Amino acid sequence: MIVTLISGIGFIASLVLGIRELTTHADERALRRSGIAWGVVFCVLQLFVAIWSGIGLVQQDIVSAVLFAVITTLCAWGSFARARLSHLVARQFDAEGPLRHPLATSVIALVFAGIFATLALEVPSNHDLMWMYPLCLLLEVSLLTAAMAGVFFLAQRHGAAPAIIAGMFHFVGIAEYFVILFKSMPIQPGDLSALSTAAAVAGTGYTYTLSAFCLFGMAFAAISFFLCQLAGTICAVTGAVPSRKRVGINILVGLLCLAGIGAHVTLIDYYNTLGIQIYTWRPLESYYRQGFIPSFISSAQTIIPPKPENYDSDETQALLDEYAATYDAGEGASTERAEATAQFDEEQPTVIAVMNETFSDLSIYQNLHANYEGPQFFKSISDAVLRGRLYVSAYGGGTANTEFEFLTGNAMAYLGQGVYPYTIYNLTQTGNLAQQFKELGYDTCAMHPNHATNWNRENVYRDFGFDEFLTIDDFQDAEKLRGMVTDAATYDTILDMLEENENPQFIFDVTMQNHSGYTTGLLPYDKQTNYLIDGTYDAEVNEYLALIEESDRALEEFINELEQLDRKVVVVFFGDHQPFFPSEYNDAWFTNEDEATHAERLWQTDYVIWANYDVAGSGQTSEELDTSINYLGALLMNSIGAPLTDYQKAQLAVRDVMPAINTTGFEDRSGTWYLAGVDEEEVAAAGGDGKDVVKARSDLSKMQYLELFDHDDGIFTKTTQDAANETDPNLDPGTTKIK
Repeated sequence: MIVTLISGIGFIASLVLGIRELTTHADERALRRSGIAWGVVFCVLQLFVAIWSGIGLVQQDIVSAVLFAVITTLCAWGSFARARLSHLVARQFDAEGPLRHPLATSVIALVFAGIFATLALEVPSNHDLMWMYPLCLLLEVSLLTAAMAGVFFLAQRHGAAPAIIAGMFHFVGIAEYFVILFKSMPIQPGDLSALSTAAAVAGTGYTYTLSAFCLFGMAFAAISFFLCQLAGTICAVTGAVPSRKRVGINILVGLLCLAGIGAHVTLIDYYNTLGIQIYTWRPLESYYRQGFIPSFISSAQTIIPPKPENYDSDETQALLDEYAATYDAGEGASTERAEATAQFDEEQPTVIAVMNETFSDLSIYQNLHANYEGPQFFKSISDAVLRGRLYVSAYGGGTANTEFEFLTGNAMAYLGQGVYPYTIYNLTQTGNLAQQFKELGYDTCAMHPNHATNWNRENVYRDFGFDEFLTIDDFQDAEKLRGMVTDAATYDTILDMLEENENPQFIFDVTMQNHSGYTTGLLPYDKQTNYLIDGTYDAEVNEYLALIEESDRALEEFINELEQLDRKVVVVFFGDHQPFFPSEYNDAWFTNEDEATHAERLWQTDYVIWANYDVAGSGQTSEELDTSINYLGALLMNSIGAPLTDYQKAQLAVRDVMPAINTTGFEDRSGTWYLAGVDEEEVAAAGGDGKDVVKARSDLSKMQYLELFDHDDGIFTKTTQDAANETDPNLDPGTTKIK
């Protein structure tokens, strides 16, 4: 492979040059030792690329390979020759030399090191820096340079410290590249609260191939490292390394640099003051145009949920009561609702909620130009209580946010992009479906055939009131596909639970079978599909479509089994989000449409509410009712006659005016979509549905804040992702099952 060959040649050249320098020049031992250490860094980088390419995980691009090899070899040679070259540096600052200010020159070297460190951060994923806003690029360079300068002075003007900072941000840049590759979403602050979840799935079905731009980024990182070394060398050989009396000054300067960064990011409102904001319907564009660091900071500043404008808890409670009364006087007073309520109170059917991993109907993308018709059984269900499009706030990942919205009824639209309530917020006071059913005398169980710590579920499910949580430990011998527990295996477990327990149950099944990535090549031949998109076979897309067909088949078998049961069962089945790749089809095939409609196509899945008995008050003719995931729990409870909380009644009343809302936008009752960042004054000024939907959106934000945050127990979670089993005396040791 060409990259392996070129990187290998660079590695050998670096070693030869290093050995030559170390054997022909005997200079100061300290400088020689540090030069060897710096040189080894560049050699290790070359060796890594050579090996990674050797196993087929580097894009075979000659230009990037040559540039990387040449730059790292020169940097390695300069490092091994540090002792000799230090004399050349010293002569530039002697009485006859052209330079007079070594410290200023070191700072200039650090500035250029910061510039190249910024390139090392951005280039792997952001390939067109000319598209960035110049002031945002300047801000990013300034912040990174200030951080590097701060640690440079704290480390008493040694170059290793700022080089470590540059290396850390380059690693973030590589990580950003892979996250975008696998999820079509950038790294956001909430991701940091779910690192254990990311680690748990990182090795499942993903191929970590470095692109040519990753090699360019590594080359820029190498230059940044060498400039940091140069800054330290200048101070070392000119006597600019301070004496003991001046150590305190260095520490003071370093602390001032870092404190300045801290004050800047905490005191300046990036959104309102600097205009740096994350467009929730296209966050990648925000990161590309504004830079990773400014965008990340702006997003982080929204982690603390702001109170809605003109919020007052007493007034909001009165508002909630008013909306609930509107429901009671309207749909709540209907004959259909009365019949369903009487039936539910008498029968107490078991309710099974299946949130199916990445289940979506991609036939909405012009049948993928491949005559793809979507999941056939799911689409053929003709006796459902309700079904329709389901608008969500997750795309390519972020499963836990969809289940948060479903279980609690709270909309991510008011919490923002890149926020994961399960891992960030204190949800102990949050109403939810599990708690509701438990108060009705139901046995409650959640299941997810993966680690209990993923998305902090072990703590959240306990707080929500689930009696039991079945994890991967309970599915050790279950059927697997691509190494993941199948949908069918979870359904078999549910059927066993129904057979063994006659009590009414609420079962929440979060499946795993269809989790990305889709380049595993592990599907058996008889389960593979062969759809040609514009005549071209895409292995990644076909693996996904094959998994959806398996989900569809398993759902059909599950429904058939439930039809035979002599007990009443309700199933609500929905997908949590689309996979990460349809955006390219959306942009290529849907060009002349408004931006809101265009964006929302990516943020929709499907749902169905089905029962194996005649639900009173329902014709069960698969009436189509498009909605968003935050309303689905209330719609479920309403359609089967289950008791509703006042908050759910208020949601249903709001839904009459605003049928759907997610982080991307919101819909009025005429079917018009608006992007989340729309000027609400203009919408309201249009009158009619626009004016009503603006009020409904504002009212729901206040009621949600009241339900979610207006309590005295603190906003942020008090438990970590692996602490539940250690801290809760009600849990059996080593399990996630409640005693």
